[in-house]
Amino acid sequence: MAAFKARVLSTDDAEAFRALRLSALELYPTAFLTTADEFRKRPLEDIAARLGEGKTWGVFGETQALGIAALLPIPYAAAAHRAEIAAFFVTPSAQGSGAADALIEGIVDAARERGIWQLELFVADTNSRAQGFYARHGFVAQGRLPNAALVDGVMTSDTFMTADLR
Repeated sequence: MAAFKARVLSTDDAEAFRALRLSALELYPTAFLTTADEFRKRPLEDIAARLGEGKTWGVFGETQALGIAALLPIPYAAAAHRAEIAAFFVTPSAQGSGAADALIEGIVDAARERGIWQLELFVADTNSRAQGFYARHGFVAQGRLPNAALVDGVMTSDTFMTADLR
């Protein structure tokens, strides 16, 4: 198995992030709330500034970025134990290679270090592969969000999943 490194992205990663995010939105348009057209309009400076917030992660192989995701703590004192994982994507060529495992494990470790013990995410009902991946990493389906997104006339519903890190 190849060695992968997961880490928080910095402003210096803006170009690599832009390419991966656009790829995700083009390949899987119904899996994300942002459309490829919306994302193309974002200036690189805005993307870099967002990365500077320290909430976006990447996973890297020897020479390139292979995946991205966000760890979004819930910004209220009563929910400080919770965070959402969002916009999780690994390039098709790296799927099944262990890159996604490295990315989720890096995020889980960082969440624990921050005192977060409940991770939450939404995944398309039709994405059984992703649901299985998350289940292997301790996530449990808690419910369903009907009509979560309407993209190009396609209505999708999401499964809400959580992982208890205690």
